[in-house]
Amino acid sequence: MNALTRWYATVSTASRIGFRELTTFYTWRTWVFGWFLRLIAQVLFFGTIGMLSGSDDRVRYLAVGNAAVVVCIEAMVVITTTVRERGQGTLALQVAAPADFALTYLARGAYCLLVGIVSSTGVFVVAALVFRLSMPFPEVLLVPLFLAVAGCSAYGLGTAVGALVLRRPGLQWLALNTGYMSLMTFCGVNVPVDYWPAPVAAVAQLLPLTHGLQALRDLLAGAPAATVLGGLGCEALVGLAWTALGVALLKQAVAGERRRGTIELSA
Repeated sequence: MNALTRWYATVSTASRIGFRELTTFYTWRTWVFGWFLRLIAQVLFFGTIGMLSGSDDRVRYLAVGNAAVVVCIEAMVVITTTVRERGQGTLALQVAAPADFALTYLARGAYCLLVGIVSSTGVFVVAALVFRLSMPFPEVLLVPLFLAVAGCSAYGLGTAVGALVLRRPGLQWLALNTGYMSLMTFCGVNVPVDYWPAPVAAVAQLLPLTHGLQALRDLLAGAPAATVLGGLGCEALVGLAWTALGVALLKQAVAGERRRGTIELSA
């Protein structure tokens, strides 16, 4: 078995296990009428605020921004999987396996990203229909691609944060909520990035979603392809940087747990 075949076997097996775990949390009914409905309500809430302002542009800005951030909310759930893997003892098994445990960990949580892309795309469609947003065709068909790039960036950030809270499981939900709320606040979802003081705006350039959301807005506004692709490329670079940092922090955290003999402990 060559390296590529082993890599594919590891990723496919780990991702299937992750999706099986998802089915223990949700049935299709509880997901559609519970979680997905909650996401729709969030986007409709902010879009309605735009309607109260009397500006169609404001409605569009809020609806698109809040639909796009959904993929980041879902992707960053990977923060909680770090603690769960350790508490269930599966992190130790991944470390003991011949495959790279960082690869199996990323693949096991991939359902967070994939479900996020589906959720965000679905919410985007609902928002466009409810608020009667005009969308350029065929450019609108590329929306899932832009959401996927932003989601991958957020997944990398979530991996990094998850590694940091590995030894402090009680902080996982605080870290998750603080993480995605920061993206909603500073990355151009409800107000432009340049609304914030220059130091804050500078930090926002290093966060997931900022460049991807702007690229999505440019796509829907009919901006030149070079502008759109430049923004999307910046988002991909941010995502690669966060993923690399996340993997490094995860390996460092696991190495520390192995030295202390606490890798299977949940607290």
